[in-house]
Amino acid sequence: MAVYMRKSHPIIGAQATVLIVDLRGFSALMDSVAPTLMVELLNRFFALMAKIVDRHGGLVDKFMGDSVMAVFGVPTRHSDDLIRALNCAIEMQLGMIDLNRQSEARGEPRLYAGIAVSTGDVMAGCFGSEVYNEYTVIGNPVNLASRIEGYALRGQILLSEASFQAAGNRIQIGSVNEVQVKGRSQPVRLYELKAVNEPRLLRVPTIEIRKTPRILVDFPAVFQRVEDKRILPTRLVGQVNDLGYFGLCADLSVMLPPYSEVLMSLAPEFGLDSQVEVYARVLRTQPHNAQFRTNLQFTTIDTPGHRKIKQYIDHILWGS
Repeated sequence: MAVYMRKSHPIIGAQATVLIVDLRGFSALMDSVAPTLMVELLNRFFALMAKIVDRHGGLVDKFMGDSVMAVFGVPTRHSDDLIRALNCAIEMQLGMIDLNRQSEARGEPRLYAGIAVSTGDVMAGCFGSEVYNEYTVIGNPVNLASRIEGYALRGQILLSEASFQAAGNRIQIGSVNEVQVKGRSQPVRLYELKAVNEPRLLRVPTIEIRKTPRILVDFPAVFQRVEDKRILPTRLVGQVNDLGYFGLCADLSVMLPPYSEVLMSLAPEFGLDSQVEVYARVLRTQPHNAQFRTNLQFTTIDTPGHRKIKQYIDHILWGS
């Protein structure tokens, strides 16, 4: 395809920060809600995210399925574009809390987002042809942000190495992990953003899961890795030993990397008439009795599978 250069937006090289915010588990949620509600939920999400991006001086590059890509530094450059992007990311997570309060009041499912931020040199301008073209950015920071986004948990903001280094002491971070991303020969280091110190202290809200009840269990589950939203055919059988509303602990025969995504099928021994399927991400794993004790967080919330798990826990605890 020939590159079309519109005079008002010639293609230029620039340093920019790319932000991608993506809904966790929305594909699975779509199977359990009416199409009209699905559209309403997405439109509310898109409208809120776009408003926050605009408030921080960024540009919404595009909507992609259930995600939003924004860029800071082009076409308008500010001296603090990275800090603008990081404050924007935190306000997005704060905005999701308010959005969920409104949804719960309507009796509608909650939505959770993961966010990735990547900084570096991009090419920006109008790409396409005389028939169709659009202003966008391309380059390694865009590709890396799209890969990092896939590792973000509910409510989490992950930074690339370049974003972390450029931010310096203007931010506070939590966990640091190395992951192997597609298209990279070497592991990529991811930094969890906890707070931004400028222009004022702004903290990433915590998705509270510790106060939910947990029960001790002993039943099998089938795990399948998920990569690029594709379920891999290899099945791993693990033993679930701890279960809560928003996650579980299981013993597996192999070590799953942190942040990797899985589809879990809880077997009939779970106590229900049919199998329950939920998506989850690995939080941590460690050797335990010749196996690997693995803690996972559910990414699909308010889906039929997730509701069945909650009902099962409530029945064990209170007989309800």
